[in-house]
Amino acid sequence: MGLEPLQWFSTEEGLPSQPTVLQIRHGTKAFVSTANRVLLVKEQHTDGSPFWTLPGGGVKANESLAECLTRELFEELRCQAVIDKPVTTVWYAHSSKQKTFSVYTVFECSLLSIPESNEREGILEYQWLSPTSLPPTTLPQIRQIVESRSR
Repeated sequence: MGLEPLQWFSTEEGLPSQPTVLQIRHGTKAFVSTANRVLLVKEQHTDGSPFWTLPGGGVKANESLAECLTRELFEELRCQAVIDKPVTTVWYAHSSKQKTFSVYTVFECSLLSIPESNEREGILEYQWLSPTSLPPTTLPQIRQIVESRSR
């Protein structure tokens, strides 16, 4: 999958402008939850500011979505998981990579081992959090998924 170009046209004063080529990056995220908690990981934007998100990452060439998520969970949290069904997709506009958007397929997952944060993969920490008291720096798209799946 990797990156795929997408042409985007905007208009100014009713006249079409030159097309802008956007890069679409495909990825996966894991929705891991218990009866009253969800697993989130803390990462950093390129400016160093922290944010909370679901574990996961980008699909490599010739890799299925399930293979990607299995690899990402092992790299980020040193754990294995059962990948269940996809539950939603989420878009993310990168501030560090202009004209790049990620579209993540979010899968329900169950962990088979205890997670361990891997800072070499950019994971500062992980926490099992209540859907009703997520940290303020949780990405808005992720907050929406967690809150809607926890009703």
